[in-house]
Amino acid sequence: MTMTAIDTAGTVGTGEIVVQARDLTVEVGTERGPVTIVDGVDLAVRRNEVVGVVGESGSGKTVTSLAVMGLLPKNGRISRGSVELMGRRISDLDERELADVRGVQVAMIFQEPRRCLNPAFTVGDQVAESLRRHRGWSRKRAMERTVELFELVEIPQARHRVKQYPHEFSGGMCQRVMLAMALACDPMMLIADEPTTALDVTVQRQVLELIRRLQAELGLGLMLITHDLGVVAEMCDRVSVMYAGQVVEEADVDTLFHHPAHPYTSALLQSMLEPTRRGEPLGYISGVVPAPHQFPAGCRFQDRCGHAAGDPCRRPIALQPATSGHLSRCARVDELVLPGVGA
Repeated sequence: MTMTAIDTAGTVGTGEIVVQARDLTVEVGTERGPVTIVDGVDLAVRRNEVVGVVGESGSGKTVTSLAVMGLLPKNGRISRGSVELMGRRISDLDERELADVRGVQVAMIFQEPRRCLNPAFTVGDQVAESLRRHRGWSRKRAMERTVELFELVEIPQARHRVKQYPHEFSGGMCQRVMLAMALACDPMMLIADEPTTALDVTVQRQVLELIRRLQAELGLGLMLITHDLGVVAEMCDRVSVMYAGQVVEEADVDTLFHHPAHPYTSALLQSMLEPTRRGEPLGYISGVVPAPHQFPAGCRFQDRCGHAAGDPCRRPIALQPATSGHLSRCARVDELVLPGVGA
């Protein structure tokens, strides 16, 4: 997890960049008019790298991933900045070209996988359809590859189970099917949006271990969207912390956990369950993430922050270096020494 080089988006690593967002800004049409919900996000994911995107619900994590995939809802659009997939701007691609990119270069698995599978078709046919669409394979050839993919994602009795329907699978097995579908056309990057939501704890661990193993074996770039810092600690090389539509901190995982440079990150870390703090009250962050139409003009965390300092926090704040390769969107980044894990 050592840092080697920083590119223009503040990222670290030496692998080929698969996805890069520059100043990504997304707005949606509402009854109040256009509202910005993701604001100026810089983010890059390289091959052989796991990048965690973490934050509370409403921070903009999922919308960022949907913008990367070109899957924004009809009332949403990229109003500023760009997203590049292997150097191609997605805004320059029509829907057919985007469909050719999705699943081939970049694939995505979603939370609550059962809702993503069509109950009227067998799981094998749904995975094979991707191969027939993108590779032009016959049904027989695609189904043989689907059996191999089921074995890859550790679904037992793969040849039998490809003939079954989603209702015959548990939640964990449905997520394995979605993972097989995502890997069908050998993408260079995988986006996993809360992949363990609604799964039992033991199944969560199995799914995460499987994703991590396949990422390492296949050399994938992985963008892992989660609110669980425990998952981030185990899975990620680098982390972007989002709050109210902005990246507020970015660092390698060790630096972020032990030397946070933004009060929001520190507060999240103090809210983690830790065996070493047995008997101590659990930390929490008062208040809620503001709605997009109520984002403050300055630091968006200021109303919940115990370190807010008047005027400096009321002015717009850019991401700035805390240390080499470590960025923070805090007006007091040079003053504060914030507690991390174990503090």
